[in-house]
Amino acid sequence: MALFGVAEECGLTAAVAGALAAPAVDLAGRLTLGGLAGLLARCQVVVGNDSGPLHLAAAVGAPTVGIYWGQNLIHYGPLTRASHRPFVSWRGAFPVGGDSADMAATTAAVSLVAEVSAAAVTAAALALYTSLAADA
Repeated sequence: MALFGVAEECGLTAAVAGALAAPAVDLAGRLTLGGLAGLLARCQVVVGNDSGPLHLAAAVGAPTVGIYWGQNLIHYGPLTRASHRPFVSWRGAFPVGGDSADMAATTAAVSLVAEVSAAAVTAAALALYTSLAADA
């Protein structure tokens, strides 16, 4: 398992790595964009939030399990489900302030996708990995 992020996320990725039962390589802040693309192209499944790296993973052909906020899935989600499994939060209003004008301040403190089940995402990632391995 590999964890990645920008340098400012090193504390977070280190905490995640420490909480995992399986070993993980923490690459936060250590990859160029080309290095990240190369890593993602070799992944058997990429799990992540709706972000540049998730879209890059899909672009280089990696199977993905993505966590999206409602409208973002509609506008920017994967076009097929052949090797992509999206999970979505349909939270209609921001928990602080109530409208999209407050998005930047709100998303830094409160998750808009907290209702997405970690267990469901994990199960989908394992099922996708198993189904693609069986097809190979």
